[in-house]
Amino acid sequence: MSRFYEDRAVAEIDTVALAENFRLLQSLAAANAAPSSPPRTMAVVKANAYGHGISLAVPAFLQAGCDFFAVATCEEALAVRRLAPTADILILGYTPPSAAAVLAQYNLTQTVFSLDYAKKLAESATVSGCFVKIHLKIDGGMCRLGFSPDDHHAILAAATCRGLTPVGIFTHFPVADSDLPATRGAFLRFLSCKKRLAASGFSLFSHAAASAALLAVPATALDGVRPGLALYGIPPVTTALPLRPALTLTAPIIQIHEVPCGTPVGYGGSFVTARPSRIGTLPIGYGDGLIRRFGKAVGHMTVTHGKTAFSAPVAGRICMDHTMLDLTDTPAEVGDRVTVLDDPRPVANALGTIPYEILTSLSQRIIRKRKP
Repeated sequence: MSRFYEDRAVAEIDTVALAENFRLLQSLAAANAAPSSPPRTMAVVKANAYGHGISLAVPAFLQAGCDFFAVATCEEALAVRRLAPTADILILGYTPPSAAAVLAQYNLTQTVFSLDYAKKLAESATVSGCFVKIHLKIDGGMCRLGFSPDDHHAILAAATCRGLTPVGIFTHFPVADSDLPATRGAFLRFLSCKKRLAASGFSLFSHAAASAALLAVPATALDGVRPGLALYGIPPVTTALPLRPALTLTAPIIQIHEVPCGTPVGYGGSFVTARPSRIGTLPIGYGDGLIRRFGKAVGHMTVTHGKTAFSAPVAGRICMDHTMLDLTDTPAEVGDRVTVLDDPRPVANALGTIPYEILTSLSQRIIRKRKP
């Protein structure tokens, strides 16, 4: 199948940019720590490495010196394990307690977020005759996953469950990109929780800063940091770091229709030609993760013809598998490559969403390949 990738939609991944982004963020974290104990930088590669492809992103980060990855699911962790046999891998989300033996077998570390979950995971581990490494998750104010930072009894009880081996403690900030006072308050509550646990005999590896906090409040870098979106060159807050976007999505023109004035284009005929026109078709649509409102919100794509690049408006509604462009008065030909996406931020702004959604919506049928 891969030999046909040039004939359809391709996400070209700049693995050099990925490695450089990792090093920049690692250096930023180290600059705010004691030289004797620089924070470990975890590469967050959940959701298929934010749409970039785990199979390309993980080797790039390994090459840059990464030895710690974070994912959302056990399946993602197993995919990373195949590529990084000796790395630490933290599962940030839920894994069914019945999978305790799998977690232990593949040396995966599981997030524990409640006493009830800890007990179930511990029971499964005990029945399987294994020990599961865990990080304790403290709620930073999202009401998503995590122990209340004030519930020391439950945190300590989870840490002492037979079958579980606590090795870390962490939190996540909900407004690190917009409310620094609230973030600092959540950070102080987390530090207090960590201190109480240490007084009970558990001195654990701690981490709190994801991309936004690392960039906006670098003092939150503790024993480790876990950048996600920033690794891919899309910082969620303003920064002077020269991070570079790493993904370029392209597709070829596969047909051009020469049509008269008044010709409806696409479903519902929402676009009608105002003059004799050339309508080009691309083999990419919302089935590939190109959000259906993309055409109306963003309005154009960049066509490369030889050494010339020009903008062409989207014509009509994006279909499940195809998109049409108005190529009138352009030299575009069948086979010319069209840049559909190279920076998700303008697209996200136009669609009223966030870059995370744009990138992680890209489907598996888009081929990912390394940029030459």
